[in-house]
Amino acid sequence: MHGNDSSKLTVAVIGAGVVGLSTALWLQREGCDVTLIDPTPPLPGVSFRNAASFGNASTIAPSGIFPSASPGILGDVPGMLLRRDGPLTLYWRDLLDLAPWLTAFLSASLRSRQDGIISALGSLMRVLEEGNGPLMDEAGDVRFVKGKGSIHLYRTEQEAARAKKSNERRRDEGVEARYLSRADIAGMEPNLAPGYVGGTIFPGCYIIDSPEAYCRALAANIIKRGGRFVQAKAGTIETQTDGIRVEAGAESVVAQRLVVCAGAWSRAISRQIGDRLNLNTERGYHVAFEQSQGLINHPLMYVSDAFFLTPLLHQIRAAGTVDLGGLDKKPNASRLNVLEEKARRMVPALGAREDTWMGFRPSTPDSMPFLGPSRKDPRIIYACGHGHLGLTLGGITGKLVSEILTGKKTSVDISPFSPSRALFRLS
Repeated sequence: MHGNDSSKLTVAVIGAGVVGLSTALWLQREGCDVTLIDPTPPLPGVSFRNAASFGNASTIAPSGIFPSASPGILGDVPGMLLRRDGPLTLYWRDLLDLAPWLTAFLSASLRSRQDGIISALGSLMRVLEEGNGPLMDEAGDVRFVKGKGSIHLYRTEQEAARAKKSNERRRDEGVEARYLSRADIAGMEPNLAPGYVGGTIFPGCYIIDSPEAYCRALAANIIKRGGRFVQAKAGTIETQTDGIRVEAGAESVVAQRLVVCAGAWSRAISRQIGDRLNLNTERGYHVAFEQSQGLINHPLMYVSDAFFLTPLLHQIRAAGTVDLGGLDKKPNASRLNVLEEKARRMVPALGAREDTWMGFRPSTPDSMPFLGPSRKDPRIIYACGHGHLGLTLGGITGKLVSEILTGKKTSVDISPFSPSRALFRLS
């Protein structure tokens, strides 16, 4: 896969979601010769619908510095699982496979672990614009709605009081947060059902109106810059003295470096390489409603429900929930129905249901991505496990990978995100 300039570092990137695309484009900006391997890349005539980057909440969300594994979560999980409309589901027959992930998840919820996780994620959020801005400039006509911010809603005074403490920590990490009274929210979102006591607006959050269009624009720019796509599933990976060979369908791709950005499929790839990433699969859902201009003005989320309702040009999208269901099961229709019911309770005037979607999120126990070299071969870099933050962190992840591979000092300390980090530490 060497380009015309033999002096260029050749890099193969497995995965053409928003993280892989962002990584490829940043590598090209640093002068690398890049080939992307993916069975369904966002190219003309190829459906991108099954990608996790297709159906997300369409927001860049710097507020997301708190891990899902919060203190006290152990006591909350049974109630979540027993409620039909709870934000979490899992399949009991998968419990053995989930055990390492769940153990590490509970370890990450310890108060002694929280500060380090929050600080690490906060370090990424502070440099989001450095990573995303240049790529968005290249994306051209894709609509980015900045300045309005997103609103988190609280149903009880206890929730609001906890949120005020959380927002103090967010501000310590440079995330702007402003508390809203019930009257403030009513003035900003008059069509929202009055089930809230207050909320927080995060002005730094903004909307990418079509994540699919954004990914297609990134892919077009990669090709324009001389990059190449191999439309195939990555198969056997062999490390050789002269490079790394990836079997991709009928083609063998050989490169000096390999970056694994394969989302939920990265766990299986890591095991083939000889690493064992503690990664599991969340199935994320969305329900889309017909657009009604002005019905809602901001991305909205009840914190206790764990999904966003986002106004897009072509639809209003409810996206979220955690369904630990792996890669081998059909969509859970009850999850879609619960999501619709909650969205309609939030905004009773929502129009007809137009579309539903399910995709696979790569989930780490501590909510931090894996970012850094393989233990087995430092020529292999992992950039995966972004969970709910793939769209948010895609750009800065790509920039950091490009800095690693070109020998530059990284924009932030990446050691907390090491693929070899201890996820079972109990003290």
